[in-house]
Amino acid sequence: MSVDVERLKAQLDIVELVGRYVQIKRAGKEYEACCPFHDERTPSFTVIPHKGFFHCFGCGAHGDVIGFYQQITGKTFREAVVDLGGESFAAARDIERRVVEMDPAGKWVPLMPVPADAPALMNSDASGWTVPIFNPKRGRMTRLKPVRVDEYLSPGGDVLGYVLRSDIPDAGGSGKVRKWTPTVTFCVGPQGNRQWCLQHFPDPRPLLGLDALAAKPDAPVLVVEGEKCRAAGAGAWPQYAVVGWPGGSNGLAKVDWSPLHMRDVVLWPDADDAGRKAMLGWANEGGMAVPGVAQYAHRAGARSIRCVDVAGQPRGWDIADALDDGWSPSQLAGWAASRVARVNVVRG
Repeated sequence: MSVDVERLKAQLDIVELVGRYVQIKRAGKEYEACCPFHDERTPSFTVIPHKGFFHCFGCGAHGDVIGFYQQITGKTFREAVVDLGGESFAAARDIERRVVEMDPAGKWVPLMPVPADAPALMNSDASGWTVPIFNPKRGRMTRLKPVRVDEYLSPGGDVLGYVLRSDIPDAGGSGKVRKWTPTVTFCVGPQGNRQWCLQHFPDPRPLLGLDALAAKPDAPVLVVEGEKCRAAGAGAWPQYAVVGWPGGSNGLAKVDWSPLHMRDVVLWPDADDAGRKAMLGWANEGGMAVPGVAQYAHRAGARSIRCVDVAGQPRGWDIADALDDGWSPSQLAGWAASRVARVNVVRG
């Protein structure tokens, strides 16, 4: 397996990863906790996110985000890289084309909404390729050929940015396909130059479907995970305002959930443990509560929160799978109505 390790580390959030195992708290620009690698009562374990590493002043434990995962799980470097998504990043290089060097110095800031004079993201020649996109972390331009392009819109319908999906063949030749879902925003660079970039939405990140929420102020809100499910749900049930969020389960804490204020919310998780955790929250190995959509919706002041019980369906099954498998929208809605229950939210 050949992996661009620096690229992988740049895409991982060390604070989020450490927080899965250790109860950490902010201390200025850093985070501190009692060290998970030795017994102590006074915190001596520090996470420095802007440098991408952790250090314990008590036992000397030190390393980057991959090193932490190795030490906390006991896994080898290769196993850690695979668990953290390294094979996808290795394969992702296969879809980069027409590379042009560009000065990466400084911060690139997304312009939201996208200015009216910005070029279209997709080429007009129907080839399926994007126009050149700048990658600030690698300091160069690339072009992508996505299989999906999902448009994030403001409540008024202005474009905020895109999440693309590229299906990437497994680097080991197994025939399996992994998905890569980069966020693309239109940014202004340190020299004032403007360019489409592989750059996340600024925090707090927008929901997918803000335009539907605004257009249907009295409709119940269906929350699903993933852009594909959001499109499937919106097409099947126009009586709902269907929304999703960027970044998957790891991006929950970075999303602006305030548009769910005083809305009746229905959660539809994917049929696996990760899907249930994303919607309902969970407790990590350190006993620390990790909030899911239910907790964030509760904090935002949702009027009611219910969840569809998807137990018994194939692992990973979701709305899009059901509709692709031949369920009619009415049939799927009837099935869900018999399996929906109010959520007793535990704060997390």
